[in-house]
Amino acid sequence: MLMMVRPIFSILLSLRHNHLHHQRTHSILKSMSNDVISSEGTLPPKRIFCYGDSLTAGTAPPIYDLFPYGQSLESELENDVVVRWRGLPGWTAQTMVEYLDDGNVGLRAAVNGIDNPPISLVIILAGTNDIGFLTSSMTPTGGATDIDDAVKPIVNLHKACLDITKGEHKIRTLAVGIPGSAWQQMNSSASKLAADMNSSIQQFAQSYPDGLVSYTDFPFPYEKNDLWCSDGLHLSPEGYKRLGNDLAPVVKQILERCN
Repeated sequence: MLMMVRPIFSILLSLRHNHLHHQRTHSILKSMSNDVISSEGTLPPKRIFCYGDSLTAGTAPPIYDLFPYGQSLESELENDVVVRWRGLPGWTAQTMVEYLDDGNVGLRAAVNGIDNPPISLVIILAGTNDIGFLTSSMTPTGGATDIDDAVKPIVNLHKACLDITKGEHKIRTLAVGIPGSAWQQMNSSASKLAADMNSSIQQFAQSYPDGLVSYTDFPFPYEKNDLWCSDGLHLSPEGYKRLGNDLAPVVKQILERCN
């Protein structure tokens, strides 16, 4: 069974120095500061920022192009909503926390850098790579991982956004549950860890007043179908489109509560 780990998780190697992915995803973020705000007499756009790993970047191996779900999400929302994203293939949530203030890839740096208007909602989809690293050396049924330790980096990503002060404006966050994968189907420890982490993230979201933090399960399960790549980990182009479409109703409800 362990012989099957490498093909699935070879793509989990850190890609911090993969400048191609960083430049492409970073350019999507920079364009937000250049968006036309609004014509006179109309409200400024509501801004959404999607942050995470390759599932936010839209990686669909072996296809070279990126298919971020942010594109289909934006197409499903009102015209006054702008969606931008930054996805970091191979990164764990722990590494994202370590780079919070990095000007090129950091979440807090990105959210702090966008004003007039500031971001209304940050969508965080992370944890898949953490599960891979935490369980890839385990036997299929052995070893327990401390759930609080596993979830803490994801929680800290949300807190980093919530702690940002923009006058009276409140930034809200949406946690998207960790999706299934072929690895979780093969390894019961990985499957249990994913379920426990999602439950813990949901409890964290429910602990915040006024719906500042929301949680939604990943919209569809892992199956060997046209929504998933053959690597058993990434979505297909059609899968990313479906993800954005399925998240849109959740996002609309959150935006109704925004300032």
